Amino acid sequence: MRSHDLTGLRQSIRLGASAPECPARPLPGPSLTDPVRSATSPPPRSLFRDGSFLRLWAIGSMIMATRWLEILATSVFTYAITESALAVALVNLARTAPNLLFGAFTGAIADRFDRRLLLICGQASIAGVSAILWLLAGTGLITPWYIAIGAFLNGIVFSTEFPVRRALMAEIAGMDRVGRAMGLDLTANNATRIIGPAAGGLIYEALGIGGVYMVAMAVYLMGVVLAVGVVRMPRPIAAATRNVFQSVGEGLRYVRSQPALMGTMALTVIMNIWGFPYANMVPVVARDELGLSPFPTGLLMAGEGVGALIGSLLVAAYARPAHFAKLYLYGAFLLISCVVLFSFSRFFELSIAITFLAGFGVAGFTTMQATLPYVLSPPEMRARVMGVLSVCVGSGPIGLLNLGLMSEWFGASNALLVSGIEGLVALAVAFLVWREIR
Repeated sequence: MRSHDLTGLRQSIRLGASAPECPARPLPGPSLTDPVRSATSPPPRSLFRDGSFLRLWAIGSMIMATRWLEILATSVFTYAITESALAVALVNLARTAPNLLFGAFTGAIADRFDRRLLLICGQASIAGVSAILWLLAGTGLITPWYIAIGAFLNGIVFSTEFPVRRALMAEIAGMDRVGRAMGLDLTANNATRIIGPAAGGLIYEALGIGGVYMVAMAVYLMGVVLAVGVVRMPRPIAAATRNVFQSVGEGLRYVRSQPALMGTMALTVIMNIWGFPYANMVPVVARDELGLSPFPTGLLMAGEGVGALIGSLLVAAYARPAHFAKLYLYGAFLLISCVVLFSFSRFFELSIAITFLAGFGVAGFTTMQATLPYVLSPPEMRARVMGVLSVCVGSGPIGLLNLGLMSEWFGASNALLVSGIEGLVALAVAFLVWREIR
């Protein structure tokens, strides 16, 4: 990185001293304090005047709402059929496994192809998968196995979220507005944490699992229509002579050479192993410990969405570069602390208050999850760094398997307690090892 860029980056996001450059060749880094760009760029409110940004924002909102709807409905369906918390965990593991398996490759592929076209094909693919599951449900042939296969196929498309859709949004926003753009995106996505689970419980009670997939198919088809209207952005900088595996290797080596990036990736792994998987056990706790039916179970999960929505609105309105790293770290700490608290609750009102508080942690963490890797990477490495981020997000199956096995052995509440304590210990270790994330 250039010296003046490093100075600006340290002052802007306070992520510590500069890291050694990737040994292959020096890569210029971005600066959030470039006075020329800041002076000439339009104000943040102009993001909503950009048709392509609005389309990408709407696509993200719709697919996240539908994903939460599916998580709630498929978890309830699977547990009703199998009476096994491990089976619930395995179905949701299938949904997140593609991030771990293919995440690094999606970043390299996004460097070589039109991201708009990848977005269109992805939305069309998951619409097709939902249509097949709808037909299986209508004929009475659907089982948790088919649901897991469909979740895995959809997960392949979701593994492109960071290097494709969010990278497009960041390019449209520009460096000086990227934090605000991600805040606005996460505001909408966090609102879907309210709509998705509540709608999932309601649709499941009214129409069954088939109705859930019928709605999902319709939403994804709308995503195709919106994606067609996104402006075609210039192709990312990529070395045409390098194959995909070389590109993946370069991305991994670059992340390893940057302590600040290593710290952010470590926190992502911690949250996806010990933080986010708790949501998949909420339907189990809701039925076994709280005696709730699907609709109030959806409301319980929506409590996190309410907190996340309020938190992300605050981030979008008030967060400045100097806050980015702290929001990331303290958001992770708050969510995992709430996992521990949730494990003790035996009352619906207290449980929903805890999930509401957890939403603030989700807001701080998820808003910065895509923002920090973007601002810490030079333009020619961003897609590959985002691919590495997808791999880190893909560590979720480890947490789901850990939580599912412990739930089968000790009960869901006890499993959440142990998992939460493990997560807090892991956060403490990361805090000590990577001072750049403090």
